[in-house]
Amino acid sequence: MPDSNLTPEQFAQLMKLTPQDAVDWLMARNLMRETFAWEDIFQAEHNTQFTISRLARVDLLQDIYDGIVANVNGNLSRRDWMRDVEQLLRERGWWGLNEVTDPVTGDVVRTRFDAARLKLIFDTNTSQAYAAGLWERAQRTKKTHPYMRYVTMDDGHVRPKHRAWHNVTLPIDHPWWDQHFPPCGWRCRCRAEPMNQEDYDLGYTESRPGAEFDANAPIVQTPLVKIAPPSPMVDYVNTRTGQIVQVADGIDPGFGYNPGKARSQALKDLEQAKLQRAAKGIADAAKKDGMSE
Repeated sequence: MPDSNLTPEQFAQLMKLTPQDAVDWLMARNLMRETFAWEDIFQAEHNTQFTISRLARVDLLQDIYDGIVANVNGNLSRRDWMRDVEQLLRERGWWGLNEVTDPVTGDVVRTRFDAARLKLIFDTNTSQAYAAGLWERAQRTKKTHPYMRYVTMDDGHVRPKHRAWHNVTLPIDHPWWDQHFPPCGWRCRCRAEPMNQEDYDLGYTESRPGAEFDANAPIVQTPLVKIAPPSPMVDYVNTRTGQIVQVADGIDPGFGYNPGKARSQALKDLEQAKLQRAAKGIADAAKKDGMSE
């Protein structure tokens, strides 16, 4: 836990989105898996597995995955990644329209790789990685910044239900963040920001909409929303497995989880499993040596 007397500069440095936590999350997803529908790997399963729907080549998955890790690690731009992946897919005969056979249904399905799809693949994976990294940083700094604020781009492209969450500011460990930690859908541009007690008590945020066009744009004060909004759950049927899951209304199926929190829980589960195995090994060794009955 950080020192409660951190200066603003020290906190800014600590919260700077250096990529290590994001890279750690990506590196943990080192199990390549061929899938034929986005529902084949659902929600928190993405913490350990990497896939691109209908790309039936594990070697290509590995190359694309390595490129995303390199980008988040600061070694490659999105433009460079897209250029390299397009060249790779062209060389392997996967650029443009292809047909693959779904092993579950036996159907021949079409898949297209073009610039728009590469952007979606890149943006989805990197935004999830940065969300996981931000969550882990926020956990380390919650002594000085115990709240999290939901922030939209506040423009005409924001989903109406996401706009209703703008400025929702709750304790970091509030259960609302279990499903509402952005991104909350495909191409979602929302983000979360840590907040200290002083700003929370002030009760509002300040912004200058249009400042990029008008240096004299007036400051707008927007009140914080300090109560979790209603969060009705809706049933979603995974068409691949038949499993019924509940997702908060306004969140795209597959995004109803907190990547950073899910990763932390997965690490705890792994540690507990190792401890249990170790405990059994110690007990077995003791029996073998006649140290216990």
